[in-house]
Amino acid sequence: MDNKPSLADKLVRFFVIFALAIGVTCLCIFALQLNILHRMLRTDEEDQLSVTAGRSEESMRAVTEENLIARIKWAADRTDDEFWIAEHDLKMLQNQVADIYRDPDRYGRRTLYPPSKENAESPALQLLCPNGYENISPKALGMAERLANTEAILREILMKNDFNVDIGVATMDGLALCMDRLSEKKIRDDGSIISPDIRDQIWYRQAAESGQIIFTPIHSTLYDLDEVVFAAPVYVEDEPVAVIWGSMRTDMLRGFLEGRDLGESGFTVLISDKGELVYSPRTSGELMIEHDHSLDIRDRVNPELKAAIGKGLGGETGVDAITVDGEDYYAAYGSVKTNKWTQIIFVSTKEVMDPANELLKDMGEISASDFSAQEESFRNSAVIAVIILAIIILIALAVAGGTAKRRTEPIAIMAKRVAGMSGDDISFDMDEAYKTGDEIELLAEGFEEFSLKTKKYIDEIMTMASEKERVKVEFSLATRIQADMLPGRFPAFPDRNEFDIYASMTPAKEVGGDFYDFFFAGEDKLAMVMADVSGKGVPAAMFMMMAKTMIQGRLVADQDVGRMLEDVNNAICANNTEKMFVTVWVGILDLKSGLLSAANAGHEYPIIKEPDGPFMVLKDKHGFVLGGKKNMKYKAYEIEMKPGSKLFIYTDGVPEAMNEDGQLFGMERTLRAVNDVASSAPQDILANVTRRVGEYVGSAEQFDDLTMMCIEYFGADDGRIGGGD
Repeated sequence: MDNKPSLADKLVRFFVIFALAIGVTCLCIFALQLNILHRMLRTDEEDQLSVTAGRSEESMRAVTEENLIARIKWAADRTDDEFWIAEHDLKMLQNQVADIYRDPDRYGRRTLYPPSKENAESPALQLLCPNGYENISPKALGMAERLANTEAILREILMKNDFNVDIGVATMDGLALCMDRLSEKKIRDDGSIISPDIRDQIWYRQAAESGQIIFTPIHSTLYDLDEVVFAAPVYVEDEPVAVIWGSMRTDMLRGFLEGRDLGESGFTVLISDKGELVYSPRTSGELMIEHDHSLDIRDRVNPELKAAIGKGLGGETGVDAITVDGEDYYAAYGSVKTNKWTQIIFVSTKEVMDPANELLKDMGEISASDFSAQEESFRNSAVIAVIILAIIILIALAVAGGTAKRRTEPIAIMAKRVAGMSGDDISFDMDEAYKTGDEIELLAEGFEEFSLKTKKYIDEIMTMASEKERVKVEFSLATRIQADMLPGRFPAFPDRNEFDIYASMTPAKEVGGDFYDFFFAGEDKLAMVMADVSGKGVPAAMFMMMAKTMIQGRLVADQDVGRMLEDVNNAICANNTEKMFVTVWVGILDLKSGLLSAANAGHEYPIIKEPDGPFMVLKDKHGFVLGGKKNMKYKAYEIEMKPGSKLFIYTDGVPEAMNEDGQLFGMERTLRAVNDVASSAPQDILANVTRRVGEYVGSAEQFDDLTMMCIEYFGADDGRIGGGD
């Protein structure tokens, strides 16, 4: 018997050797390609981490500077708002004082009193006389008593916030009318009065010499307070007649200055136009605050800080990297435009860069973790490859050698693609050749998933490094000022039985310029005002504040409503660079006779109800809006209010409220809303109108306020126990 291998054995041996050769060759190629891919990915990952680190640091610096510039612009504007309000208060007071000097006979004389301990912590108008009260000349006293008609304006300005210290008027002969809540500070232990000569104050001299509004920081020895004083001279026919002033506590500025800091290390300083350090939270070092506010801080700080201060005082806005007391900071400086001061926000460089460094550290740890996972994946892939080769060898024993070639072809294609991956080309896309339904397809899916995750990871790192939350600006200042200016406590005059009055303002989404007011212009003279300022936002709110204060001051001094509107219109037109205007309805009710004297400057028609009748629109004669044109005339008219009569006044936010279909609420629905509850109290009438408007509007967005006032006249009450202002 022939022992030579049979053809079948040779064929089996051939296929076994062929399969082994192919398997070993493919395994070597696969291992080589995996090693190449491993080194390539490692190199690319390290390069990408290095590039990302550099870009992260650059992006962090750029974002930090951008955020700081946005923050200092916002913070300086908010600080400027405080001084802008003070400046406009002085301008209103200037107009009032000048008007009294020009026409003193129009103003009655009001009794003045020296400081008193009984007025401690209460706003009180006091007469200060440095030469003794017994030495006041009759002429000087007469003018001072007429200047006392500014009491309402002085009180209004003082009570706007808690950090106002005092507000007053100083005449050229040394007399001063001072409104504050610190009367007891001017009384010595022996009961004698401390009455300093205002003319000796540095801010008095600065205002008188400059001829304009000045802001200066001082330490008040009388009150033992650090203050910022704002003062201005008053001229009549180019001659100085008085200096007006006001002051705010520097320590109370801390609240809104510190609220504009950044980070845990951040702090804010405020520097005057003369280089005086007005506010700083530092108690030592270069930025330490001192009582002697006349010192120029630029004389003691390092050159870098001095340069930054100079830029801020020069009106520039920017960010510099500087050193303060041996520590590195970013300093963002901006101009406070009203008084040409500068505000600087400091934030530690270390605090700014720590997040970037932490991010890079985390990226390194994530990269190391991912690389370990990649190595594990490569090892698993190698095991899978060996298994695949073993399967190929077994199949080769049963099928033709062509099967082995067909099975190894996808790996060859994959290896070729992997070998071609370099630089930015790291994409591995699934191909039809890889869809074999076995481990080769799984490996290809693994490579594809790894490629997608790597690109996504790089994109996420770049996004994380470039995206930072922007500074959000809150504009609640105008809303707060507007709310504080309006009477809001009801019943408003519980000791008066002749009438019942109620008013409300429901603000819309945006800050508006509506306002109402009511106050006693005399013992039995109730003044009522309803107005609507053109425009929205902070300018409208500030214009509203100015108009309200001027109207109230004029009504107290002169109860002729037509003439009052003429005076206020001319005063607004004289300083109305923004071309804003206000519609006004104003009336003064004589509580004894029931006679209502009213005038209308372009406002909505009033709605009136006789005792036994319904509410009806009173189409009174309209004058032109205030602020529209100088020297306009306004005609007053009279309404006889009988016991049981009611008056409803409002702004255009009521009839012009709009529903989702763009249709207005209108006057017909307004009349129906008041007449449905015509016999009810004023508060209930306003509540019904508000409810009806709300039901009509539904979910539609509104852009105007709902402002209303209603008064019911009961008739004269000779037995009442209270009185007016």
